[in-house]
Amino acid sequence: MNGVAEKIKRLCDSSGQSLSSVCKQAGVNYKTLNAQIKRNREIPIRTVDQLSRVLNVPLSYFSDYSAAMTIQSDEGRSILHQRASQAYTEALRSEQMAMMRAGFEVGTDEVLDWLATQNNRLHNFDALSDRVDLFFPVAGTDRIMRPYRLGRNSLATRHFQIESEDHFMRTVEKFDPALIDRVVASHAEMERVPYKVSDEAIDVWIGSAHIQHRYRRVMAPVTDQNGNRYTLVHAKLI
Repeated sequence: MNGVAEKIKRLCDSSGQSLSSVCKQAGVNYKTLNAQIKRNREIPIRTVDQLSRVLNVPLSYFSDYSAAMTIQSDEGRSILHQRASQAYTEALRSEQMAMMRAGFEVGTDEVLDWLATQNNRLHNFDALSDRVDLFFPVAGTDRIMRPYRLGRNSLATRHFQIESEDHFMRTVEKFDPALIDRVVASHAEMERVPYKVSDEAIDVWIGSAHIQHRYRRVMAPVTDQNGNRYTLVHAKLI
């Protein structure tokens, strides 16, 4: 059971209410939430928000939804630089939370539901297209992932401040070769599985910024209307 689920159960117990009763008051589907808890699946932020109102706790109580990302300046940099980095990190956190609460942020469940309903085909793709990246399948000689199209609001585009597919290549090729090899190997797995969800961590330097964050990644092989095959990648901070 993940941390959010444990807190929900603990709050229900302490308030003397059953989970089904709280769900009814919050307008949340009990069967869906109960299945998410039992299967250790991610609980959508909108569900947590609805429950928090009934359970009389602030949304911040469920700290698992806080983005675990920090951007640190070099040692010896000015205090102003450090504060600017911290402000940027907090702005990214606030942006993600605001988009999720407004229903605009695409989460892991939404991507998995789309893959299932569209049978891994790029149909009815508009709602996802700006928030996912598409890569060419990894060939035997590839030493780095080759992007076909990067979503303008995808995690990689926003947090690495990527301007184009070529810029992505120039940025990523400077990362630790061991990290690149691991990611390429994950892309190669898409030849054998319908999708893969994993929690990852990254620790890289881009210019003078030290970027460290944890994220949840969905990868899946997809096909467009012409039969061209790509690897879809969606990531969100955790």
